[in-house]
Amino acid sequence: MDARDIMTSPVVTIGEDATVGEAAALMIERNASCLPVLDGNGKIAGIITHSDFGFQRRFLRLAGEAHTLMGSYVRPESVERVAREVSARPVKDVMSRPVVTLDAGASISDVAEVMISKGVNRIPITRDKELVGIITRHDMVKLMLQNMMGS
Repeated sequence: MDARDIMTSPVVTIGEDATVGEAAALMIERNASCLPVLDGNGKIAGIITHSDFGFQRRFLRLAGEAHTLMGSYVRPESVERVAREVSARPVKDVMSRPVVTLDAGASISDVAEVMISKGVNRIPITRDKELVGIITRHDMVKLMLQNMMGS
């Protein structure tokens, strides 16, 4: 079994000059856990996930007493301010890069190995350097469950 057999395609993407707010709205609308970010030439420039939306210490310079929110620290009264500030920023300012990618012909064991060794939960899949799909941790869990149940 290869990456092409379990990848999600087509992939919902966003341009690097779009705002974080636009990215968040698109992720909600399309029920996507991440968006590969494309440069002006349509090449993968980065990836944005919910953890890039700003509820992180680097965006909370005056964190003070912290509370956990979505796995990160933030003062409750800071949420609206941070959301406003971050949502207007371009995606290219907050996206993760470089992006770990694999070819559509990569084996599922290669996908799992890269996810574990690189500590990533999503891998864009390419064919001839063009984005053709994406595999997420959810896809891998679903595959494991199918194998366990004999489907």
